[in-house]
Amino acid sequence: MVTNVIEAVAAADGVDPADLDSLYKYIDPEVLEQLAEQDGTEWSFTFRYLDHQITVTHDGQIRVDGALYASDVLTK
Repeated sequence: MVTNVIEAVAAADGVDPADLDSLYKYIDPEVLEQLAEQDGTEWSFTFRYLDHQITVTHDGQIRVDGALYASDVLTK
C-alpha cells in the first residue's frame, strides 16, 4: 500500500517516485499496512504528504487531492 501511495503522488506530480520525500517523514507507514489488513471493516484514512491530501479507503481507493488514482490495490 505504501508503494501505491508513493506512485500515486508521483503520477500526480509527473515525477519519478524516487524523487519524492520519504513517506516516513509525514506518517508512520505501518498505519497504512495495519489498515489494509482489516478484514470486513469500512475505513478511510486521510493525511498530508508533501503538498497533497491523500485519502486511502478500505476498498483500495487512493485519492490524491480528491482525484482517484487507483482502486482495488489492496491484497485480500
